[in-house]
Order: sequence, then structure tokens, then C-alpha cells
Amino acid sequence: MKNLKSVAVVEQQNSEAIVNPNLEFVVIDTETTGLFKNDRVIEIGCVVFSGEKMLEEWSTLVNPSRDLGPTHIHKITPSMVSIAPTFEEISNDLLRLLNGRIIVGHNASFDIRMLKQEFSRLGVEVDFGKPFCTMVGARQLLPLGADSLIDACRYSGLIVEGAHSALGDARMTMSLFQVVSLSEQESTPAKCHYSPDLNPHPTVPRKIFERKSDDAIARIRAFTKKVPFPTADQKEVAYLLLLNMAMDDLVISPEENVELEQWAEELGISKNRLRELHVGYLDSFVQAALRDGIVSEVEKEILSKISFALDIELVIPDSPFTISSEEPALRPGNKICFTGTAISPSGKQIFRADLEAMAARVGLNPVSSVTKNGCDILVAADEVSMSGKAQKARDWGILVISVDKFITLCTFG
Repeated sequence: MKNLKSVAVVEQQNSEAIVNPNLEFVVIDTETTGLFKNDRVIEIGCVVFSGEKMLEEWSTLVNPSRDLGPTHIHKITPSMVSIAPTFEEISNDLLRLLNGRIIVGHNASFDIRMLKQEFSRLGVEVDFGKPFCTMVGARQLLPLGADSLIDACRYSGLIVEGAHSALGDARMTMSLFQVVSLSEQESTPAKCHYSPDLNPHPTVPRKIFERKSDDAIARIRAFTKKVPFPTADQKEVAYLLLLNMAMDDLVISPEENVELEQWAEELGISKNRLRELHVGYLDSFVQAALRDGIVSEVEKEILSKISFALDIELVIPDSPFTISSEEPALRPGNKICFTGTAISPSGKQIFRADLEAMAARVGLNPVSSVTKNGCDILVAADEVSMSGKAQKARDWGILVISVDKFITLCTFG
């Protein structure tokens, strides 16, 4: 499959890939009134760069002509947007910034979705290309739990500044891109039509209000950051990322439920598969809570609310799924990839989705490809498999185990 490396990197003699200095990227980050179709963009930040060189910055508050939603998170008040331009007024400037560049975002599918809705209100169709998501990159290349923008930056030793402001988040995302740019993602430039003769519209950046952002946003609980998604499919991950955002208050409202169903439909996820994802999602939380051998009352309350929100029965086993201590490379947080067709002892095919869900239950993080720094374990039909993935794994010293051994370790420990 074509990925970012096929369009954005060149190979050096030492076989280490670097970002092509001639290719331009634009990080885009939005602050919004909420998560769904009736919500509006209220701040946009863009950072244009090539390689490690920043070429241009642009940001503005946006007047949505409605209430502002969770002001305690984005710190944007009605007085701040009262003098700000509307999205229509800055739309041509934004199209100019996007055109011909690969879009980068942290949870890029969300920002693109919100922008699509804004342009759709104006009757403007935009080809956003295929963006590069640094959150997906962090999930592939960084330890489990270091996938939020702040956590990924802190783990990577990057400066955390201006969090939860569009320009601040965009700057951090540009820095994080340099760390995760070798993530296996297919990325292509945006193609936008804009009027080059129109003068830029005046912007109203957040900094003129001299407000300090607060990067200490409360999370559900610390353990939830270490929950792997039960899939490596990028469309399914995009859905689960939005589900995560909707679950911030541990409640899915009827409006949110409709939006999530529509998002799943847009992504081509069937209702049966959606149910499986929800079951795997809850199961991953259960196993994360059990990882220390006990489910606290606080964790029980959280699990009960997730169970109720997803309309899935909560079953807490007496003990967690475990991984054998005889395999020191198999431990929660390891990134695991599957290759080949898996056959059970009875001769029936075992679907990859089921294997990925099993991996997530024991705290392993399913990934879609074998990369030097983004995969710890490869599961093949046979340990002596000569597939391209298996040969690549051996070249890089990545553990290769059979499907039978993987199932045994997950089932019996």
C-alpha cells in the first residue's frame, strides 16, 4: 500500500528515511463548539512547514453566530468572538493555505470533518486529499497511553505550550510530526480552488486577549489513557477516536448517538462490526482496570457508565487475561501486527479482527504494519513464515510468533 513514505520521504545511504525538504505540509487545528454536525468552528490555527522549517503561521478566532459550547475547555468567550470574522469571511484565506499541501492534524479526521461541515454550509466542495494524523502516528510509534497531543509531546521531549488553543496545538503538532513522520499512512496533498486576487481578511488571534490556556484538562481517569483500541483498521480507529471524545463525560446523548451512527456510516462500518467494536472497546477498559489485579469502586463506576452508554452488558471476570511471563517481549503496551491467514485447529479461518480484539484484551496495541520502531511483535500463521512482513521483522529483530502460540498465551497465560 502506498504510504506517506512513498510521496514524502527519500532514502539516505544508511537506509534511514527523512522528510523530503521540497514537500510542503500544513498543520491545521480547530477549536469548536462541540463534536457534531450542528457544531461550529470558533478558532483555527495553521502552521505551514517544509522539513523542520516553519514557513508561515496563521490563526484567528471565528464568530459562529451561536453559543460557544464548553468555554471551560477552549477558554473562548462571547466577547472574544464578537469582533472575529465569520468562517465565510476567512474561507478564501484558508483555502489558499491548504492548497497543494499535505494536511497534518492531531486526530485529523475530526478537524477535517468540522471543516467539511463549514465549507458545506457555504456550498463549497473541497478536496482535502489524504491527511496525515499525528495521533495515529503516536499510537503506532509511541508507547500505549502517549497518544494525546500533550502526552505524546511530553514523552517525545517536546515543549508543551499553548495547549487547547488552535495555534498552540498546531505548533506542537508540527513538532510531533517530526517524531512520528515515518508512521505508515497514505497521505496526499489537498486541492482547493481559491481566488488569488482577493485581499486577506483581517484576523482576530487569541493572543490579543492575553489569556493563558490551561493544559490541565481533567480526564476520565488515569487508567483510561492506557486502553488500546481493539483494531488496527484506520477507519475504525477514526470512529473510536470520535467515540472517545463523545465519552469524555461518560454519557452518549441521543444527539451524539445519531452523529456517531452517521460517522460510522460515512466510514463504511457495518452495524454488526460497530457492535463488535463497542464490545471490544468496553472489554479493553475492563482489562485495563483489572491489570493491577483489582477493580476499584471508582473504576467500577466508570465501567458501568461506559457499559450503559454503549448498551452493552458489563461482565467483570474474576481475573484478567494475562500474558505468560516466559515471553518477556509480550507485555501490555506492546504493539502487535498480524500477517497471513490464521486457521484454527478445526480448520476454520480466524479473522484478523478477532485476533486484534484478543490482543487488545491483554493490553497489546494492534497496528497495521511492521515498522522498525512501530511494531514489537509479529503474529504469523507459522513462526517460519517467509512473508515480506516476517522477513522485515526478522531483519529488525522483531519477535515473530505463531497464531497458535499467540492464542495460547492470551488464553492460558
